[in-house]
Amino acid sequence: MCPRDLMWDSVKVLGMISAVATTVVPASAQQVPASPLAAAPADNRYPDGSRLQAQYASVNQSVALPAASAAVRAAAAGFASAAAVQTDLPDGYSLLPATASHIGAADRQASVAPGANPTAAAAAATEKFITVFPLAYHGVPLSKGSDYLTVVAGDGRVLVTRKRGMPNTFDATQPTVAPAAAVQAARRDAGAAFGGPDPRPELQIWVDDQQKGNLSWTFTLSSGAPGDANVRKYWVAAVGEPRVLNWESEVYHTQSGIVTGNIWATSPSPTTANRALEELEVSRQSDGVTQITGADGRYGYSTAAPSTEIRAKLRGPFFVINNQSSPSMETAQSGPASSSVNLNFGAGGDDQLAQTSAFYWANFARDLAHNILAPTDLANLPVLTNINNSCNAFWNGSSLNFFKAGNNCPNTAYSDVVMHEYGHGIDAAKGGIVHAGYSEGFGDSLAVLATRQPCVGRDFFGPGTCLRPASDVVLWPAASPDPHVVGRPYAGFTWELVQQLKQTFSDDEAYAIAARLVLGAAAANPADVADAVRLSFIVDDNDGNLANGTPHFRAIANAADSRKIPRPADPPVGGPSVGASASFPWTPVKTVNANSNILQATIHLDKPGQVHISADTSASSTGPVQFESGVYNGAQPNVVWTDSYRSFSLPAANQWAAMETKFAIDLPAGDHTIYWKVWIAGGSLSLSSGVMTIEAFEAAGGPAALTTVALGQNQEPGVTVGMSATNPTRSPPGLPNISLSRDDGGRAITVLQ
Repeated sequence: MCPRDLMWDSVKVLGMISAVATTVVPASAQQVPASPLAAAPADNRYPDGSRLQAQYASVNQSVALPAASAAVRAAAAGFASAAAVQTDLPDGYSLLPATASHIGAADRQASVAPGANPTAAAAAATEKFITVFPLAYHGVPLSKGSDYLTVVAGDGRVLVTRKRGMPNTFDATQPTVAPAAAVQAARRDAGAAFGGPDPRPELQIWVDDQQKGNLSWTFTLSSGAPGDANVRKYWVAAVGEPRVLNWESEVYHTQSGIVTGNIWATSPSPTTANRALEELEVSRQSDGVTQITGADGRYGYSTAAPSTEIRAKLRGPFFVINNQSSPSMETAQSGPASSSVNLNFGAGGDDQLAQTSAFYWANFARDLAHNILAPTDLANLPVLTNINNSCNAFWNGSSLNFFKAGNNCPNTAYSDVVMHEYGHGIDAAKGGIVHAGYSEGFGDSLAVLATRQPCVGRDFFGPGTCLRPASDVVLWPAASPDPHVVGRPYAGFTWELVQQLKQTFSDDEAYAIAARLVLGAAAANPADVADAVRLSFIVDDNDGNLANGTPHFRAIANAADSRKIPRPADPPVGGPSVGASASFPWTPVKTVNANSNILQATIHLDKPGQVHISADTSASSTGPVQFESGVYNGAQPNVVWTDSYRSFSLPAANQWAAMETKFAIDLPAGDHTIYWKVWIAGGSLSLSSGVMTIEAFEAAGGPAALTTVALGQNQEPGVTVGMSATNPTRSPPGLPNISLSRDDGGRAITVLQ
């Protein structure tokens, strides 16, 4: 095969892969659109992969492939080629998981003649294993089109590789723009026609036409209205100002549409909401092909078909509604390929609303816990609704079960109860339910994290009542052996953990951190409530040593203490020293003409404490100059703690002025080297008699936590952190761009560019 043919085969394979999401029609074959949805192509924007730079290479390297089925060989080719090319990636890059496609020779292992060489039989000249590996930079995925392709022959030879859409530079890997601000910017850009449900932003690195990597929030906006095909995918800058980097139209006019349903938004009541139904299977009757709806309830077929009926039941890859009081709901609608075919489960009455609500909230719970669930965990789970009983719901090891209304209790197939019962399923999937009390508490915790309020079982005994408030202070150990009571301290721990985290983080961040800690503990199959709390500390830990604390130690500890649940001890206080200092003398004068760390001191905290830092000197220059100063426990000269940041101006030559910063900050246990930094451009400074003083105390006051001090100086410029403000204020010229962010411990930092 000539190189041209080989490249064309690669393009064809990529086209087949991308056809799941798009169908690109050559300009010469385009027709005048018959559908009003396609009547204004100027309003649509579709991907153009030609803007991404690609490098193809011929590789003379072999990998070992087993004599096995095509599926096994494809997987082996993917793993082996990944290992072979990983060293070819620049620093910071990594390959993300991908599935190898088997192209060419059929799976012929079953037909190999006795005595023949099965490997040779499988390694036909036309057989290829093609893998397109998505890329990440320092753990952040790059947007689609940025990838690494490998083509492996049936005999194990790596034939071709391709690096595509790999940025030359990156602006950041940590966001400074909140997801909500990015969504607002996109909504302003899109206009009122895209005012549908709030999306779920995810971090990606968008590669622009100059091959620069831009950290971005990506998400989809739609109108949310049935029959409206206005859908766009956005990438919005995640650092600096939340500006729109790119958007693409998501709708391609084959059969497509939205699936929605009426549900109980909170508890069974006359008030209902119409919500998109995700992870639901739709079937096209003309050819029997099925599709699964996305997070916004949308489905789409990449291959056209004549006018046909689209049909759906309340079933999908994870949940199957099995109604017990009447036939399970289904809906259908017919339409041509060029228009949207929207489906709606127009549920009315308890019998139908129980079905749609159970399906919606079960998938909501699954989405919340998806990071700890494998695709096969709890797949095709039966959900029984309207069981002829009342005042209860249960998980039985293989299904979710919800009762009809009766005896002054509501139908139990609603949000809080569905979340709780699915929590039992998660506990079972992660090693089995080994402690009933923990499992009950985890189920309540899942409901709290999902609904973002403390009542589990809203309106269970009538409007305004609550079955189990997590905000109640129920102490460990429980006074009753009832597992529901035994689990209540854990639900209270979860609720209090969120409240503690809110003191430092936004609501979204607090719930996200709490969910990571609680679900991470669940993944380890806790032995009981106390073990689950301990596992939360382990999940939070970043150095394998709980004795020196964790990034969110105080919030977790306070939450545990609020319910008297045992936890790891506070790191011990140690050392008699209460302070230290580093300095340079009057003479010789210290000269600074580049961005520098001018003093540093290393302290060791045996437990988290409050560190007081004071830095003072006098500065002069041979001409007017503007400069910045601050301190931070990292060597990069352009990063300082926000509260320590100071801006100075020397308006005239050879005049001395005070240069100082004073502030306090809470730091975790461990070693901390504090750097005093100067950021200067276009001039030089003379510094005379500088001193930096550090004092450390217990956060609430008390014995000093400072144990060791090491003095030194570091005048070597640091490496610039890739962050910048989009519209910086510069007064006068020469002042750096400024952006705000948070470090790994959640503390505010200022970044200078």
